[in-house]
Amino acid sequence: MGAQPAHAQPYPPPVPGLTLTSTVTAPGDPLGFTGTGFEEGQDVEAALFSSKVVLGHFTADEAGTVEGTVTIPEDTEPGKHLFRLKAVDPDRILKAKIKVLADKPHLARTGEDNDSSVLLGGAAGLVLLGGGAVIAARRLKRH
Repeated sequence: MGAQPAHAQPYPPPVPGLTLTSTVTAPGDPLGFTGTGFEEGQDVEAALFSSKVVLGHFTADEAGTVEGTVTIPEDTEPGKHLFRLKAVDPDRILKAKIKVLADKPHLARTGEDNDSSVLLGGAAGLVLLGGGAVIAARRLKRH
């Protein structure tokens, strides 16, 4: 049996690193990530810590990069947490601090919503009240 072909590894090897789409998130939100410095084809576990919650498993590509998106579980406690990517044999751990908000941030209202009819009715009532006050003031002035 002859010698097996050697697989060329990039030189220098990629520097291990972790990039997140955001470090502030809310329960139920997606969180994108890119991790570098793994071995080609290596299984990488994504997890969230205070208490370990496995968010998914991913496979490193030929360059040793893992990319993906996970969802922050709905029951995640607000506060500071640790997002971690971990591979075994060879061991590699990449981690980043994230903050999970209590509620999703409120966005500005930019269109019609369920409160529109209430606001419109209130505005119409104020216009009628103001018009009635003007008429009453004119009648009192004449007398």
